[in-house]
Amino acid sequence: IYTINPKSVTSGQLYGLFDENTHEFVDGILAVTFRKCAKDTSSERKWIMFDGPVDAVWIENMNTVLDDNKKLCLMSGEIIAMTDVMSMIFEPMDLLVASPATVSRCGMIYLEPEKLSWQPFLTSWLETYKFDGIFMKPRVFTADDHEHDDTEKIYISITPLEANHIQALFDWLVEPCLCFLRKDLIEMSPTVDTNLVVSLLNIFETMLSKALKKYEKEDGQSPDNKANKLRQVDIENCFLFSLVWSIGVTGNAESQIKFSQYLDKIINDIESIENDNPSVYNALLVRKWKTPDFSEHPTMKGHFNEPMPKKSTYFEYIYLPESSDWKLWEDLLPSYNIKPNSLYNEIVVPSNYTAQYQYFLELLIPRKKNILVCGGTGTGKSVYINNILYNVLSKKKYKTLNLNFSAKTSANMTQDIIDGKLDKRRKGVYGPPLGQSCVIFIDDLNMPEVEVYGAQPPIELLRQLVDSKGWYDLKEKTWKSIVDTSLIAAMGPSGGGRNSITPRFLRHFNLFCFNEFNDDTLRKIFTTIIDWHFTTFPFPFDVKNLATNGIIEATIDIYRLAMDNLLPTPNKSHYTFNLRDFSRIIQGILLVRPTTNFTTFSLIKLWTHEALRVINDRLIDDTDRQWFHNSLNDIFSSRFNQSMNDIFIYLKDSDKDSIDHNDLRKVLYGDYLTSNVDSYRPYIEIVDHSLLYNKITDYLVEYNSLSKKPMDLVIFNFAIEHISRICRILKMPGGHALLVGVGGSGRQSLTRLAVFICQFQCYQIEISKNYTNVNWRDDLKYVLKSSGTSTKPFVFLFSDTQIKNESFVEDISNILNTGEVPNIFTLDEKTSICDSIRSLAKQAFGKEAADMSVQDLFNFFISRIKTNLHVILAFSPIGDSFRDRLRKFPSLSNNCTIDWFTSWPSDALLAVAKTFLSSVQFDNDETRQAIVSLCQTFHIDVSKLSEQFYNQLKRRNYVTPTSYLELIIAYKQNLDMKRIEVLEARSRYEIGLDKLTYASQQINQMHKELEDLQPELIESAAQTEILMTQIEKKMPGVLETRKVVGEEAAIAQKEADIVQKQKNEVEADLAAAIPALEEADAALNTIKPNDINEIKALSKPPDKIKMVCKAVCIMLDIKPARIPDPENPSKRIMDYWGPSQRMLSDSNFIDLLIKYPKDNIDIRVVNEIKRDFLTNPDFNPEVIQKASKAAEGMCRWIIAMITYDQVAKEVAPKKLALQEAETKLNITMNELNNKKAALLKVENELKLLQTQLDAAKRKKIDLEHQASLCDAKILRATQLLDGLGGEKDRWNEFALKLTDQYKRLTGDVLISSGVLAYLGTFTANYRQEQLKKWIKLLKDHHIPCSDNPSLSNTLGNPV
Repeated sequence: IYTINPKSVTSGQLYGLFDENTHEFVDGILAVTFRKCAKDTSSERKWIMFDGPVDAVWIENMNTVLDDNKKLCLMSGEIIAMTDVMSMIFEPMDLLVASPATVSRCGMIYLEPEKLSWQPFLTSWLETYKFDGIFMKPRVFTADDHEHDDTEKIYISITPLEANHIQALFDWLVEPCLCFLRKDLIEMSPTVDTNLVVSLLNIFETMLSKALKKYEKEDGQSPDNKANKLRQVDIENCFLFSLVWSIGVTGNAESQIKFSQYLDKIINDIESIENDNPSVYNALLVRKWKTPDFSEHPTMKGHFNEPMPKKSTYFEYIYLPESSDWKLWEDLLPSYNIKPNSLYNEIVVPSNYTAQYQYFLELLIPRKKNILVCGGTGTGKSVYINNILYNVLSKKKYKTLNLNFSAKTSANMTQDIIDGKLDKRRKGVYGPPLGQSCVIFIDDLNMPEVEVYGAQPPIELLRQLVDSKGWYDLKEKTWKSIVDTSLIAAMGPSGGGRNSITPRFLRHFNLFCFNEFNDDTLRKIFTTIIDWHFTTFPFPFDVKNLATNGIIEATIDIYRLAMDNLLPTPNKSHYTFNLRDFSRIIQGILLVRPTTNFTTFSLIKLWTHEALRVINDRLIDDTDRQWFHNSLNDIFSSRFNQSMNDIFIYLKDSDKDSIDHNDLRKVLYGDYLTSNVDSYRPYIEIVDHSLLYNKITDYLVEYNSLSKKPMDLVIFNFAIEHISRICRILKMPGGHALLVGVGGSGRQSLTRLAVFICQFQCYQIEISKNYTNVNWRDDLKYVLKSSGTSTKPFVFLFSDTQIKNESFVEDISNILNTGEVPNIFTLDEKTSICDSIRSLAKQAFGKEAADMSVQDLFNFFISRIKTNLHVILAFSPIGDSFRDRLRKFPSLSNNCTIDWFTSWPSDALLAVAKTFLSSVQFDNDETRQAIVSLCQTFHIDVSKLSEQFYNQLKRRNYVTPTSYLELIIAYKQNLDMKRIEVLEARSRYEIGLDKLTYASQQINQMHKELEDLQPELIESAAQTEILMTQIEKKMPGVLETRKVVGEEAAIAQKEADIVQKQKNEVEADLAAAIPALEEADAALNTIKPNDINEIKALSKPPDKIKMVCKAVCIMLDIKPARIPDPENPSKRIMDYWGPSQRMLSDSNFIDLLIKYPKDNIDIRVVNEIKRDFLTNPDFNPEVIQKASKAAEGMCRWIIAMITYDQVAKEVAPKKLALQEAETKLNITMNELNNKKAALLKVENELKLLQTQLDAAKRKKIDLEHQASLCDAKILRATQLLDGLGGEKDRWNEFALKLTDQYKRLTGDVLISSGVLAYLGTFTANYRQEQLKKWIKLLKDHHIPCSDNPSLSNTLGNPV
């Protein structure tokens, strides 16, 4: 059998779907299972059982399987045929939403619960533990866990006689109690009979195992009569206790009292049912129950041997099976002392409820019995259960997993959270670490939203977990067994967003219904806390006495009154008061510390302030506020023996006889008058409101100077009140706020300022078009890390306009409930967080922190989040979204202090208008004050008009502060714009009139100018004629001279060209010798004195060196010496070496070479060098270089000198010819220049005459143009005056009208701005009616305006 719950997964996960990223088909659970069965060729029958609701969401895809085709058709196109050994079976609770197509294709088997009854469960239970009557070592019954089971073992062994006695007890009381429950009682959560009997057996079994354990005997010993009687008493008392806390505990408070009375009556007289409860008796007859006859029963006689000592109800006592004794629940409570420096939210004062919670959890959890706790909001379900799970149960044995359900919780989300907390034992088997049991605590179990066809997927998933001990892996599509887990759940009664849960799931739980705390319990809990605080700090005795008595009683009174009178309606869906509100009042009182002037009156005023903050701040209208004010007044008289007028007389205005609810707005307490956050800031009453105003203004100025986004806020009393309220919430550890108001009411701005005042860090997400769930989760990670790892409190500001996905609210709800978002951190991130939190853990726990596990550190991290994180929600009440979210996510109201931002009061409206209009120019201060007052009046009038509009047409219009701001801003901007526009229009007419006057004056002036121009024109013409005559006379001589000079200049230019050509040739020839000279100079520069000394020191120099030196001597005209011939001494030869040595020894030798007269070399020397040396192949610098560097340089110098001499002799004749040509050219050019100078002089004279002529002509033309222009101007001016002669009067009239319109703009623009800001949603009749009232108001306030102003005339543009 393959069991699938089709509603625990989505349709795509069941059948398969196309992956959005890869576009590939991914098989579903059914597709994988169906294919597996179809491929199995064995003859064994295979059943696919759908254990869950049948609805049209998934069953219609099964039609092809159920009809004759017997084929499963998938979206991918694959078709899987059933084999002959495959069958489908459906196990729904009902067929309310099943289609006829589905019903007609299946055979039906209807199992009627009434036919089965609860008797088989009892019979099976008795057969399990019944033995042969011999007391021997009891048998051990355990769960079937193949790997590990740490379930506490049940040791029970009962005799057949005891089994018969137990059967008699059930026959006697169970059926009458069940019928009474069904007929006369109201259950918090619907149950079925079999579930209640199983719950009874679960408690009975566990208690009996403890009770009978003390009667164990050694093997083989027989029981004695005394032991049998004692065992019988234990069995009876365990049964009675189990009966009360199973069948009797499912009703509300009234029903539990009725049940206790009924049970007491039938125990004493079972026959009384027929007369006293006929409806119950008839139901018993229908069930074929008969009054049991115990006359012949061996042990049962129709009464209890040792009945419960009943005070008022059977619920007051507990039976202790170990000692066989009845005790009051309060007898189990330990002495409790609150530790010093304890945080308020960590204090859990023991009460009967804590004892009951702890007893049943410790009784049933070790045996893995599932527990469901049902009770109203604020009855401590979550607090008590978490306290037991984390502080009472052994952490070594139990691992706790917390889930918080909401309307948007999905099955996949639930499965992911649980899977993320479990370890893998082996393939396909998951559970907690070995040696531990996992306790899954689910809060708000009945919150998940019901689908269209009635299913709740998260509930179906959990039912699959309990029924089948596992679920399917959504990735692998394989079955995952989950072991060693049990469920504990808490929920409120159905209604108000909480839904009924399928009985198929509830049947697995032991249901315990706890009612709201009675007054005695409240007194005990909060008196303990108040007494601890007022004892810890040295308050006066009378103050402490009032706190522990009057304050507690007053709080109970106002709490009960609010619950009974301030009931939720569609418009007041947040009027849900619970114990958390009671607790917040007390928590606010604990913020105070003793001071010298703190008296009982101070305590009463503090209590009043806290009651106002917790209850009054959430009220939405003056009717409710006045009721609350009256209730406070009554409590003052009854509990404090004081009059509210006497205590708050300083708040009363002089013109009032008594204070009202508006006066109580001035009651403010806070710690923000002290700026130093590092030291203790006292929580005191703020009486000096002017000081408070200045302080808040200073805070705002400081905020704007430090912030990147300064706020343009107007500080008025309304804003100060809300800032004070928010600061109070932030002062409380883990305090959260729900700020409810329409747009523009200042929720977010005031929150930022309040956070700055408290010197906390504020964070708000930034929504964009591409903002996704991934971005949201990253932001939440930052918020949680910042809150948990920082030593400074952290504020997360979140607005309903930022909700792109309802899952955002789901995550916020989780943070409010548990301080975390399940599975938001990966394993690596958790490890990193634990590393960063370890130092803080050392500060908190000391040496114990070293032994803390990762889970312990993470739990410490979560606890810090609960303390440091403040969530501020800014929601709007407009529309259904607010009401729906409160219904779907109760934590938004339960875990937050609600501050309802009402419409701005009159003083706020005036302050805002006065501030924003301060820069607008008005005629006088009276007009300014009137405009400010009218803005306020407009806003109030439209509010009244909206109520009338709704009452008559049932159409809702919301008048918000944003509308008021739009009115003021629109008035300010439009008034400036229209003033400029009218002034410009008036200016145009006035300028036109000035132009007409100016044109008339100019005509006369231009006539005079024209007359003055006539003589100048005549004179200018005469001068022009004279100049033209002079130019005609001089022009022939100038032209002749220019011709002669031009011809001579051409001849001179030809001669200059020839001379230049000769010069270029000479310079080119000389340029050929220049490199040789430069090379010679360079060669001489390379000769070093050492090189010369080296040559000079040679006694027998090489021939090449001697040859070079000889050539140098010849060049310098140094004579050789006659010396004997070394080869023939008889002869003498001419030797140059001796003179060469003397030459080389001369210190000026190099200078001689450099300054050698190269232009005058003797022809003899040149010929001799050419003949004797240049023809010698060895006289080459490259060859000489090998002998001596100095000789090489002298060789190069000689060659360069000879080369230069040769070039110079060739160029010399050319130089002479060039000099002669240049001389001749100079003479020619001098003559030519003289002629050119004469020509230039004549031309200059002619040019001067021409210039004078041109100037005379221009002057003549200019004068003619001026005369013509004057004529044209006169003509146009005359035409203009003739054409506009009639417009002057009309322009005067328009200018006067615009002046009047400018004055009326003050009122007209105000009317138009009011229409823009407020009247757009109203019909024409309402608009006209309101406009008439506004016009009359303006007239009454002497504000200039039109008789019938309209939006189009005032602000419209006809273009």
